[in-house]
Amino acid sequence: MTPASLTLAQNATLDSRAFIYIILLIVLCVIGFVIIMSVKRRIFDDSREQDQSAGTLMESLEHMRKTGQISQEEYEQTRRTIVEKTRAMLHEDTESDENGVSDAKTNTPPPPKP
Repeated sequence: MTPASLTLAQNATLDSRAFIYIILLIVLCVIGFVIIMSVKRRIFDDSREQDQSAGTLMESLEHMRKTGQISQEEYEQTRRTIVEKTRAMLHEDTESDENGVSDAKTNTPPPPKP
């Protein structure tokens, strides 16, 4: 074989290796994207669970009362505390909207004042 034919064969081998590495790089990028999106989804799902935690807490409190784990007085006292804290949080959100503070959760600006 001539030296020119060896060089062509070596180039073909290098081209096939480069192709394999490019495909591997694309696959790794897709896998990385999927991982990032699943982590992002979990983060936002956790925030939704926290928003619904008062309702879930009330359900578990009701279950504890029905099964006798807590007394009626303990149930009423805890329920009042939860309701008061929830109202206070809602009141703070309403005041911040009225004072022109943007909503940190949704990153939306406050409504314009009339």
